[in-house]
Amino acid sequence: MTQPCTSTDPTSHYVYGRIVLDLTDRLNATESFDKAAQFVDHILEPTDGLLERLAEFFEAAAEKAKESEADDGFDLHHDLQDAAATVRTLGEDLHVTVDRLKSLAPPQPKGRRHSTAEAVGRCSPVFPSRSGSSDGPSTGRSR
Repeated sequence: MTQPCTSTDPTSHYVYGRIVLDLTDRLNATESFDKAAQFVDHILEPTDGLLERLAEFFEAAAEKAKESEADDGFDLHHDLQDAAATVRTLGEDLHVTVDRLKSLAPPQPKGRRHSTAEAVGRCSPVFPSRSGSSDGPSTGRSR
Protein backbone atom coordinates (compact mmCIF):
# COMPACT_ATOMS: atom_id res chain seq x y z
CA MET A 1 0.00 0.00 0.00
CA THR A 2 1.56 3.27 -1.11
CA GLN A 3 0.63 6.43 0.71
CA PRO A 4 -0.03 9.45 -1.51
CA CYS A 5 2.49 12.24 -1.47
CA THR A 6 1.87 15.71 -0.11
CA SER A 7 3.35 19.05 -1.12
CA THR A 8 5.71 18.86 1.85
CA ASP A 9 6.57 15.19 1.25
CA PRO A 10 6.57 14.64 -2.51
CA THR A 11 8.38 11.29 -2.23
CA SER A 12 5.96 9.91 0.43
CA HIS A 13 8.89 9.23 2.74
CA TYR A 14 7.03 10.16 5.94
CA VAL A 15 4.33 7.48 5.83
CA TYR A 16 3.44 7.68 9.53
CA GLY A 17 2.81 11.41 9.32
CA ARG A 18 0.65 10.76 6.26
CA ILE A 19 -1.37 8.17 8.18
CA VAL A 20 -2.06 10.71 10.93
CA LEU A 21 -2.93 13.31 8.29
CA ASP A 22 -5.38 10.83 6.75
CA LEU A 23 -6.94 10.24 10.18
CA THR A 24 -7.23 14.02 10.60
CA ASP A 25 -8.95 14.30 7.21
CA ARG A 26 -11.40 11.57 8.16
CA LEU A 27 -12.12 13.27 11.50
CA ASN A 28 -12.76 16.55 9.69
CA ALA A 29 -15.10 14.80 7.24
CA THR A 30 -17.30 13.08 9.82
CA GLU A 31 -20.61 14.58 10.86
CA SER A 32 -21.05 12.23 13.83
CA PHE A 33 -19.71 12.94 17.30
CA ASP A 34 -19.65 9.19 17.95
CA LYS A 35 -17.48 8.62 14.88
CA ALA A 36 -15.29 11.59 15.81
CA ALA A 37 -14.82 10.02 19.25
CA GLN A 38 -13.73 6.76 17.58
CA PHE A 39 -11.09 8.62 15.59
CA VAL A 40 -9.86 10.49 18.68
CA ASP A 41 -9.74 7.20 20.59
CA HIS A 42 -7.08 5.98 18.13
CA ILE A 43 -4.86 8.76 19.46
CA LEU A 44 -5.80 8.86 23.15
CA GLU A 45 -6.46 5.22 24.11
CA PRO A 46 -4.15 4.81 27.12
CA THR A 47 -2.62 1.42 26.29
CA ASP A 48 -2.75 1.10 22.51
CA GLY A 49 -3.35 4.64 21.25
CA LEU A 50 -0.92 6.73 19.26
CA LEU A 51 0.17 8.88 22.20
CA GLU A 52 1.16 5.85 24.27
CA ARG A 53 3.02 4.33 21.33
CA LEU A 54 4.71 7.67 20.68
CA ALA A 55 5.83 7.83 24.32
CA GLU A 56 7.25 4.30 23.97
CA PHE A 57 9.02 5.40 20.79
CA PHE A 58 10.67 8.34 22.59
CA GLU A 59 11.75 6.02 25.41
CA ALA A 60 13.33 3.63 22.88
CA ALA A 61 15.09 6.54 21.17
CA ALA A 62 16.32 7.68 24.60
CA GLU A 63 17.81 4.26 25.28
CA LYS A 64 19.44 4.26 21.85
CA ALA A 65 20.99 7.69 22.53
CA LYS A 66 22.33 6.49 25.90
CA GLU A 67 24.09 3.57 24.17
CA SER A 68 26.60 6.03 22.71
CA GLU A 69 28.03 6.72 26.19
CA ALA A 70 28.94 10.21 24.97
CA ASP A 71 27.97 13.26 27.04
CA ASP A 72 25.61 14.42 24.32
CA GLY A 73 24.07 10.93 24.21
CA PHE A 74 23.21 11.18 27.91
CA ASP A 75 21.81 14.69 27.43
CA LEU A 76 19.75 13.50 24.48
CA HIS A 77 18.59 10.53 26.56
CA HIS A 78 17.18 12.91 29.18
CA ASP A 79 15.56 15.14 26.55
CA LEU A 80 13.84 12.15 24.96
CA GLN A 81 12.75 10.79 28.35
CA ASP A 82 11.23 14.23 29.06
CA ALA A 83 9.44 14.09 25.70
CA ALA A 84 7.99 10.67 26.58
CA ALA A 85 6.76 12.03 29.93
CA THR A 86 5.24 15.08 28.23
CA VAL A 87 3.36 12.93 25.72
CA ARG A 88 2.03 10.73 28.53
CA THR A 89 0.95 13.80 30.51
CA LEU A 90 -0.91 15.05 27.45
CA GLY A 91 -2.76 11.74 27.26
CA GLU A 92 -3.61 11.92 30.95
CA ASP A 93 -4.86 15.49 30.58
CA LEU A 94 -7.13 14.44 27.70
CA HIS A 95 -8.26 11.08 29.13
CA VAL A 96 -11.97 11.98 29.13
CA THR A 97 -12.02 13.55 25.67
CA VAL A 98 -13.57 10.51 23.95
CA ASP A 99 -16.45 10.39 26.43
CA ARG A 100 -16.91 14.15 26.20
CA LEU A 101 -17.12 13.97 22.39
CA LYS A 102 -19.67 11.16 22.60
CA SER A 103 -21.76 13.20 25.02
CA LEU A 104 -22.06 15.96 22.42
CA ALA A 105 -24.17 13.69 20.19
CA PRO A 106 -27.92 14.30 20.26
CA PRO A 107 -29.81 11.69 22.31
CA GLN A 108 -30.98 8.56 20.46
CA PRO A 109 -34.76 8.10 20.16
CA LYS A 110 -36.11 5.83 22.88
CA GLY A 111 -36.67 2.22 21.88
CA ARG A 112 -33.97 2.17 19.21
CA ARG A 113 -31.76 -0.88 19.56
CA HIS A 114 -28.41 -1.37 17.92
CA SER A 115 -28.22 -4.17 15.43
CA THR A 116 -25.53 -6.82 15.63
CA ALA A 117 -23.87 -5.26 12.60
CA GLU A 118 -23.73 -1.89 14.37
CA ALA A 119 -22.27 -3.49 17.49
CA VAL A 120 -19.63 -5.29 15.43
CA GLY A 121 -18.85 -2.03 13.61
CA ARG A 122 -18.00 -0.39 16.91
CA CYS A 123 -15.45 -3.12 17.60
CA SER A 124 -13.95 -3.01 14.13
CA PRO A 125 -11.10 -0.63 13.52
CA VAL A 126 -12.23 2.54 11.81
CA PHE A 127 -8.71 3.40 10.70
CA PRO A 128 -6.78 2.93 8.51
CA SER A 129 -8.89 1.92 5.57
CA ARG A 130 -7.83 3.06 2.14
CA SER A 131 -10.78 1.52 0.29
CA GLY A 132 -13.98 3.49 -0.27
CA SER A 133 -15.20 3.59 3.31
CA SER A 134 -18.38 5.25 4.52
CA ASP A 135 -16.30 7.25 7.02
CA GLY A 136 -15.55 9.70 4.26
CA PRO A 137 -12.65 9.53 1.88
CA SER A 138 -9.45 11.36 2.49
CA THR A 139 -9.75 14.86 1.13
CA GLY A 140 -6.28 14.59 -0.33
CA ARG A 141 -5.44 17.69 1.69
CA SER A 142 -1.74 18.30 1.84
CA ARG A 143 0.32 20.25 4.26
